[in-house]
Amino acid sequence: MDDQVRRRAYELWEADGRPHGQDQQYWFKALAELASAAAKTIKPSRKRAPRASKAA
Repeated sequence: MDDQVRRRAYELWEADGRPHGQDQQYWFKALAELASAAAKTIKPSRKRAPRASKAA
């Protein structure tokens, strides 16, 4: 995952004109983007219907 973050951070940095001294800002921005994209692929668990109790 570090390689993906590194590549995305570099893309963002280049797109903003390569500002000096903001490497952490771009790293965390790229990390947030990738984490958000990954979270969208997770399917929520299904809730099971409660079992009906048997009448005596």
